[in-house]
Amino acid sequence: MPLPLDDLPRSPTGRVPQWVLDEATGHSRVVDGWRQHASPVGYRAGRPVANPRRPIVRRGFVVALIATLVGAGVVVVGLSPDHGAGVRRAIEDWAWTAQRGPLPPAGSRRFPAPGYEEQATRVLAGPVPPATGGSHEFSGTQTPDGAQAPVTWSPCRPIHYVVDATGAPPTFAADVGRAVAELSAATGLSFVDDGATTEGPADSRESFQPDRYGDRWAPVLIGVTGPATVPDLAGDVAGVGGATSAVDPRTGTMHYVSGIVYLDVDVFLKPPTTAEPAYLPILRHELGHLVGLAHTEDSTQLMHPVTSDVVSFQAGDLAGLAALGRGPCAPGL
Repeated sequence: MPLPLDDLPRSPTGRVPQWVLDEATGHSRVVDGWRQHASPVGYRAGRPVANPRRPIVRRGFVVALIATLVGAGVVVVGLSPDHGAGVRRAIEDWAWTAQRGPLPPAGSRRFPAPGYEEQATRVLAGPVPPATGGSHEFSGTQTPDGAQAPVTWSPCRPIHYVVDATGAPPTFAADVGRAVAELSAATGLSFVDDGATTEGPADSRESFQPDRYGDRWAPVLIGVTGPATVPDLAGDVAGVGGATSAVDPRTGTMHYVSGIVYLDVDVFLKPPTTAEPAYLPILRHELGHLVGLAHTEDSTQLMHPVTSDVVSFQAGDLAGLAALGRGPCAPGL
């Protein structure tokens, strides 16, 4: 029976907010200073922005829908950078999961075949012992076993990423590799550089693109753009970063599966204040959002939302990153 897409609560722009899915599935989350969980989060050089006002929600339909989808083995996908595509993806694949038939070809699906590169144990040995001091916040939390835990990437498969260096200096790809290596050391997560891509940044990006990337979740896209393409970069926002989340139908646990990191093209015009390019701290900050760190009010940490003389991850940042590297595997995604 067709499911009424129009009954989903939406924002004034027509998007289904991530918090609707979080509350419907029983997931709680920590909202950062000015963006909602899993939405692209910006690194600013100026004033903070207030949280958007939440609309009145008709929750009964959403709760029933998502509970049924997860129970039937559907991959329920979060909404950013896809915005409303996640729920639509689950609904459009309802017929296959309800029938329990063979998996259709990738081109006719809205999610990948489960388990791509997933191992029984983590890829790398594990994150370094967490640092002490400072503070951190998580972009999303959940209570799968009754205890609050952050939403994480699976440590049992590598996180692939691609780079669109259009508009960036010649050293950009190498600087991305350097910052990602730092992130891997802090989290114990494995990252794989899939090289350059012709996919450019976009305001709304699909997390499953089989024609471009094959039958797997789309790799993280790291690129350079501006507010004309990505409105979240308007004003004094120097970068945005975030991840798409999905519920593993085998375990009921939410994981990050794809994501984006975009730097505003104007950051490359800023002169360096240290021996490294001025955009590297911004890149590190947005990569922190990619793996699940939210903004913190502690101005001594790199994840503070306002630019400062802090250029690398500090004790609180590192403690949060280590925790984000200790998530469970995701065999059903």
